[in-house]
Amino acid sequence: MFNLINKFFQNYRNIIDRICAYSIFYVLYPILFFIPIKRNKVVVSNFWGRSYGDNPKYICNYLLSTNWDIDIVWLCNKDIINLNKNDFPKGIRLVKNRSFQALLELHTAKIWIDDCRKSFYPKKRKQQFYLQTWHAGFGLKRIEHDTEQNLTPRYIKMAKKDSKMCDLLIFEHSKLFKNIGKTFWYDGEIFRDGIPKNDIIVKPTTDIIEKVHNFYNIAKDKKIILYAPTFRVDYDLKINPLFLERIIETANLYFHEKYVLILRLHPNDKYLKDKILNSINNSDILDGSVYNDMQELLSTCNMLITDYSSTIGEMLVANKKCFIYAYDYEEYMEDQGLVMELTELPFPVTKTENELLESIKNFNSIQYENRLSNFKKKWDIYESGQASKELGDRLLQEMQQYKEN
Repeated sequence: MFNLINKFFQNYRNIIDRICAYSIFYVLYPILFFIPIKRNKVVVSNFWGRSYGDNPKYICNYLLSTNWDIDIVWLCNKDIINLNKNDFPKGIRLVKNRSFQALLELHTAKIWIDDCRKSFYPKKRKQQFYLQTWHAGFGLKRIEHDTEQNLTPRYIKMAKKDSKMCDLLIFEHSKLFKNIGKTFWYDGEIFRDGIPKNDIIVKPTTDIIEKVHNFYNIAKDKKIILYAPTFRVDYDLKINPLFLERIIETANLYFHEKYVLILRLHPNDKYLKDKILNSINNSDILDGSVYNDMQELLSTCNMLITDYSSTIGEMLVANKKCFIYAYDYEEYMEDQGLVMELTELPFPVTKTENELLESIKNFNSIQYENRLSNFKKKWDIYESGQASKELGDRLLQEMQQYKEN
């Protein structure tokens, strides 16, 4: 009861803080209007205030690697500033999201970068450039306009306003979505030569692999299974802890290698992790939510088990083992919907625990690689491996062309 009351007042306080920030900003707007845009300032937001990650991270990594004098501002929640500031590289300033300072930073920045719909921002100025990176790679789930019946009127209004402000949208290179503009209520420029966060999937580095192994203290001779189920909107995820042990045992036996399993829950399902992991006494089952970059886990893992997650795209690009375990397929299709039937994918598709274990036992690598190749050709799935550089150079060009008053 206390937690519910505390959560209510915290949400109430956040709303009040937001209203106050807007009020002060627009009272002062006649003065703020004359503050010039700073050519070298980039303001970034990841999932409405989360830590250093997703597509914005990899674009910023490239920007930081150049010789440009760039002022990168990352808008993040208060707890991130207090607890996770060490996740950020030098050269990035942290500013509290939904604050007056956040509005001021956005107001004076040449570049805006976001991977979700902007919900807190000042009026965009004509000389500013807004890069919307989105947050998914290979799109399996229906999104935005394509699932409009499941969206609230408030979100639809916000999404349309966001798309109207956008100058460049990033989206996957495939034929799965026929009309990206319609899907996003957008009629502007679209970048489709790759996803920045997938650069390390196309070109994995030993540094990242060693980083993950060292973080979890995984022996070098052990392989990694990543189990990453997606979020269910109207009902809870179900995971049998003992089933995770059976997956490891089966993979060890039939792939003739030693495996550990990293359970990476969707951020909205993190509250379930203690219930699942505390009921297991197995050092080979690890908590994926304590690692701060999902993309590095995908780059390092040797095998993925998921359901309807866009992470299957990373396995397509990397030609890695991937198994679909969709125990609630009919229910999920009715609730959310997918752009294609799971059986059209090149991966083994299973709906029960035993079916998944059998698919591991009967896995044929040659047949699997042929299916991956044919699927990618059919749907024209492509990753350049240098999307971060291409987009970073585009942003540098936008900065260079702008003449400060």
